[in-house]
Amino acid sequence: GSAWTAHASVSWQKGPQPAAAGAVRDRASLCAAIEQLTAVLCAESANGFSTDSIVVTLSSPDVPDLTLLDLPGIVRTTVEGQSASVVDDVNALVASYLAQERTIVLAVMPANQDVATIDILERAARADPAGERTLAVLTKPDLVDEGAEAEVREVLNNRRKPLRLGYAAVRCRSQKELDAQSTLRDAVEAERRFFAQHPVWSTEDPRKLGVENLTSRLSTLLVDRIKVALPSIKYELQLERDAAARDFVRLGGDTAPADANAMRAVMIRVIAEYTTLLRQSARGNYGNPMLATRSELRLFGETQVIFRTLKDEVAATQPRFEEAAFVERLTAEMAAFRGRELPGFTNSQVFYGFMVQNIEQWRPWVEHCRQHYVAAARSVSDNLAQALAPTYPALAVEIRERAHTVMDAHADGVQEKLDDVFKKESDPYTTNESMLELINRIRLKNFDLALQAVVSTAPPGSMAMSFSSDKAKTHAKNHVKKQLGRWYMQTHGVNTTSKVEDMCTLLQAYWDVATKRLVDNVCMTLEHDFTNAVLKDLEGECFLFAADHAAPDKETELGRLFREDPAVVELRKAAKAKQA
Repeated sequence: GSAWTAHASVSWQKGPQPAAAGAVRDRASLCAAIEQLTAVLCAESANGFSTDSIVVTLSSPDVPDLTLLDLPGIVRTTVEGQSASVVDDVNALVASYLAQERTIVLAVMPANQDVATIDILERAARADPAGERTLAVLTKPDLVDEGAEAEVREVLNNRRKPLRLGYAAVRCRSQKELDAQSTLRDAVEAERRFFAQHPVWSTEDPRKLGVENLTSRLSTLLVDRIKVALPSIKYELQLERDAAARDFVRLGGDTAPADANAMRAVMIRVIAEYTTLLRQSARGNYGNPMLATRSELRLFGETQVIFRTLKDEVAATQPRFEEAAFVERLTAEMAAFRGRELPGFTNSQVFYGFMVQNIEQWRPWVEHCRQHYVAAARSVSDNLAQALAPTYPALAVEIRERAHTVMDAHADGVQEKLDDVFKKESDPYTTNESMLELINRIRLKNFDLALQAVVSTAPPGSMAMSFSSDKAKTHAKNHVKKQLGRWYMQTHGVNTTSKVEDMCTLLQAYWDVATKRLVDNVCMTLEHDFTNAVLKDLEGECFLFAADHAAPDKETELGRLFREDPAVVELRKAAKAKQA
């Protein structure tokens, strides 16, 4: 096999690796590197705990093919200088690894401590109820008091707290041996002598004792677990390989243009795809795979959400037509507008004044809609340019800037169109027959309410389906006639109450027509006078840009546009490596 090699690093996203990271020349240097990296990670937090990991990659002909994760010990209480969150942080970290079904759990516990007081086995049992991947390891057998070995043997032989995979016992280096800089090889030899010479441990099954035997058991267990997980691993690897192939193509693949003509061809292709997909996105045609798989490129879907919000916001401004406060306010306004009208006639200026005043409540919501609509178009355009030219940031920027210029111009122009919508609404008018239907429904509703009131005020039994006498029948008839007659005179007679109720009905019906019409007109104006106009002008701007770069004197500029992002180049290399 190859010679001994090792590399140490930290898994963080905070910037470059610490100075202690990198290749390690020998085992002693590896221990020192781990200590230095531990100090770096612990210094990053006030409580001396870090969720980042130290990653050691080691290759040697005399080590097994294993991946080991050394988790921190379970913390039950904090000490001076530590945050109270340490307990929860450590528990969450341990639980996250225990829950992974492909993780083999080494439940490490001191042999000189009662197994009933150690909760790692219970935690492992919750994550691995079948016990198929949990192996317990007893440490510090050399610290077990003389005469107390019997209890430890019960545990080691899987009788005290039975586990499916059982237990193992190992002896690690003591602090004295560490201070004396005892090597790992020396530690293995010392462990072998300890178990062989101890009067109790020497009588136990040697396959349960020592780091070497534990390593062998772990290797066998790992192979067994791999066999179980192999079908799903193969499937996941194929998915990752397919994803890497797609990423490789998305990031440019092997088709990077080598000369000016190739660059011009790529530019024309990117611009053609950009204008085509932007139009499809705006129309809700998501048949293209890129639009189908990436929601941030679907403009029509985003604008529908914006339109629904406008509809809800405008609807929320509707007055409470049936509340007493509104009726009182309307009564006062009708009295204030009273002119030379003959009795029984209503001044229509009340209706016009009310609608003109309330229509202005909708303007902020329409402006809110316009701003979000334009912002959504800019965002989708930016994302689409980036998606089509991921390796050429300068080209994507050129496309975005032209799109922004065109959109800014039409965003101002569509504002004038929306102002025209408000001008038309400020002069109330409609020939929509649905307003008459709504008026009739409101009046019928009011009649039903009046009829219910009549029935509820009738004497007990007087409204029965069958009458015991003509007198009872006449009494019921007179009650209905009297009560309904009173309601009719109040609501249909020549009086203030009836005119106010009629005006409420007219305002409510027209409000329904006007709000729906306004929302429809705003949506159509944004689609026609902004989106369609932007698409038309943007296509012309982009193709003029491409035509301008067809000139021979533009080769230097082409080189700038097609200068690749170094980070993307690295991502492409990584994607290609994953396919190997």
